[in-house]
Amino acid sequence: MKTSKKARTVGAKPKPSPGGSKVRQSILDAYIARLQKTGQAHVSVHSLCLDLKISEKEFYGEFPSLSSVEKAFWRQWIDRIISAVTGGKEWDAFSAKEQYLAFLFAFAGEALERRSLLEQRFSKLTLLCSPRALEGLKDLFRDFAGGIIAHGMETGEIAHRGPLGNAYPEVLYIHWRLVLEYFLKDESTGFQRTDAFIEKTVELAFDLLRTQAIDSAADLVRFLLPQIANLGKR
Repeated sequence: MKTSKKARTVGAKPKPSPGGSKVRQSILDAYIARLQKTGQAHVSVHSLCLDLKISEKEFYGEFPSLSSVEKAFWRQWIDRIISAVTGGKEWDAFSAKEQYLAFLFAFAGEALERRSLLEQRFSKLTLLCSPRALEGLKDLFRDFAGGIIAHGMETGEIAHRGPLGNAYPEVLYIHWRLVLEYFLKDESTGFQRTDAFIEKTVELAFDLLRTQAIDSAADLVRFLLPQIANLGKR
C-alpha cells in the first residue's frame, strides 16, 4: 500500500519533553522503573518518596495521588509520539489517512520498546473495559484525532455528516485501542500481522468515513477468517 509506506517514514524518534519539573520527571521515572522491575507499583506515596529522597510535600506538588502518576506517564508517552509524527516535514502534505497511519506505525514502533510493560498493564484489554491508567490520555488523543478529522473534511477525504461527525474522534480512539489490543496478542514474526491489521482496518475506517466500505470490509474479513479458524483449533 503506497500510503502506508509513505506514512512509515514520517516523524523522528520521540524525545523527552523539555517542559515539566525535574522532580515530576524523577517521580515518573521511579514509578515506572519499579513497575517494570517488580511488576508491582509502589505501595504508597511514602515509599516512593523514600526511594527518591524527596518529601511528600514535593510529591503532592506534582501529583494529586499515586495512581495519577501512571496516568501521567502514558499520557506523556502518547504525547511524545504525537509530537514526533506531527513534527515531520511531510506531515502537512499527508492526507488524513496517511497522517493517521503515520501515527499508528510510529505507535507500533514505540510499543515494541515498551511491550513488556504494556503486556503487564494491559494484557486483558478489551473494548468492554476501561483501564484507569489510560484515562489520562483519552482527551489528548481525541484532540489529536479531531485535527486529523478536520483535515480530512477540508480536503473532502472525509464526508461531512453533521452532528455525527462529532463522534469521529471517539471512533479513532476506539480503533487505536483495538490496535493496542491486537498488538499485545500478536505472536507473528516481527509483528507483521499488527502492521497488516493497521493497514486493513484504517483502509476500512476511512472508507466508512468517506462512502464505500464493501471492498475494504471484504478484504478485512479475508484477512481475519484464517486467524479465527486457527483460534478454533487451539
